[in-house]
Amino acid sequence: MSEHNEHHHHDHQQPESSSIKAKPVLAFLGVLAVATAFVFVLIWGLLWALDKRREADTTPPASRVELPDGQRKLPPEPRLQGAPAPDGPSLLPLDDWKVYKEMIDHQVASYGWVDKTTGVARIPIERAKELVAEQGLPLLSEKSISDIERAEATRREVYAADSSAGRHLRAVASSASPAAPMAPATPAAPAPAAAPQH
Repeated sequence: MSEHNEHHHHDHQQPESSSIKAKPVLAFLGVLAVATAFVFVLIWGLLWALDKRREADTTPPASRVELPDGQRKLPPEPRLQGAPAPDGPSLLPLDDWKVYKEMIDHQVASYGWVDKTTGVARIPIERAKELVAEQGLPLLSEKSISDIERAEATRREVYAADSSAGRHLRAVASSASPAAPMAPATPAAPAPAAAPQH
């Protein structure tokens, strides 16, 4: 009895055989390699045929404008930053901002003409601060002050008004005569009820 048990125990300790067969895996890899090579040859032949067709195409271009060699028509500004330009790629955003800031810093620190025909010039900002500190800000005329005050009064009335499309706003003008208040519309008398019919 003990011999039977020992023999049965040794049978269970045998390693299991692998259920994976190498032949189907190798066949799949072979088919995959052949299909990949076929697709590669197909795409290469398609690109070659398209190149030949483009070279043989004698259709005139859509635009009749003929530009010199090495020059092409660019889209109107503003263009994308970093996009191709006549003198090479345009600047990227950070580089463009750096160039713009240097230009502005140079303008605010130098003398120059804003409009030479009308005699308007610019001065450095530090000199402008000194002049304002010495002379003060320019004073407004009485007419300008009264115009600003009237505009501010009208603005306050508009903001404080109800949704009336401005019908109840009074014109703020010194020469205008006060308008007579509008009489409220009287409601129409209700129509008499019809007599009941028997």
